[in-house]
This record gives sequence, structure tokens and C-alpha cells, in this order.
Amino acid sequence: MLKAVGALLVILSCGAMGYGKSLSYTKRQRELEEIQKMLYFLLGEITYRREALPEAMVRVADKIRPPLSDFLREVSRAAKEYQGERFSKIFSQKAEKYLKETSLTKTDLEEFIRLGEDLGYMDITMQENTINLYLEELKGEILKTEKEGPARKKMYQALGLMAGMFLAIMLV
Repeated sequence: MLKAVGALLVILSCGAMGYGKSLSYTKRQRELEEIQKMLYFLLGEITYRREALPEAMVRVADKIRPPLSDFLREVSRAAKEYQGERFSKIFSQKAEKYLKETSLTKTDLEEFIRLGEDLGYMDITMQENTINLYLEELKGEILKTEKEGPARKKMYQALGLMAGMFLAIMLV
């Protein structure tokens, strides 16, 4: 009886881990869409309002959700505060600090940091082109996650349950 309860707990916990991974994939997709939204707002502020990047970031931060809003506020504050520091370094440090706990993959974060390396020192036209290029890459990644999403989520859930069953059999 005790073995059966233990086996059931192993199966359920592994199944829950698979379900958690599935939710993490969904969360990543939402976070990529939020980055896309943030960049469209930022592009509008830079292009049409002719705002400097730090001021544009503060305005956009009010229109998006955390942790991106916190990230933008902090980058803006640090860019205004540290006039001698390179914007790319500030962007990179704050991205690693504020976005490391998200569901973004390492590659997603590296691409986002690369965007920051190209943003801070250029004129408005080049900033606009850089953001548009990143948005095209981001659209492709979002479409890929939408297309692969259902299959991957089912796979994560099934693998969790199967791993639990395998462990339960091995332990019993």
C-alpha cells in the first residue's frame, strides 16, 4: 500500500513538472509578445515624438507590464545618471538583472541584449532601422512559438507523466 502511494506521488509530481514546463513555454510566448509591444511603443516615441531614448523609455514603461516596465525605468534612470557610461553596457546589465527570472531563453535574452548594443549611440533613423530589424526577428520567433506551441506543450506534459511512470516502475 505504501509503495502504491509513493508511486502515485512520483507520477503526479513528474506530471506536475511537465505541466510546469508547458506553462513556462506559454509564458515565454507572452513575454516575447510583450517585448514586441514595448518595441512598437518605443519606435513610435522615437520616430514620431522625436524623443531621446531615455525619455522614450520612461513613457513606454507606463504602457507595459513588469518586469519590462521596471527594466525600462531603470535603464532610463541609469542612462541619465551615468552620462559617461556606454548605453549598451547599462542596457546589458539591467537586462540581465531584470529579465533573468523570466521564461525567456538564453538566446532570447542574448538577442535582446544585442539590440541594446546597437541602440544607444545612433541617430533616430538608425535606431528606427535597428528596432525594425529586431522586430522582424522577433515576429519570426513568435510565429515559431505559436506554431510549435501546442505540440511542445503536449510533449512536455506527456514526458512528465511518462518519466513519472518510469520512475515509479523502477522504484517498485
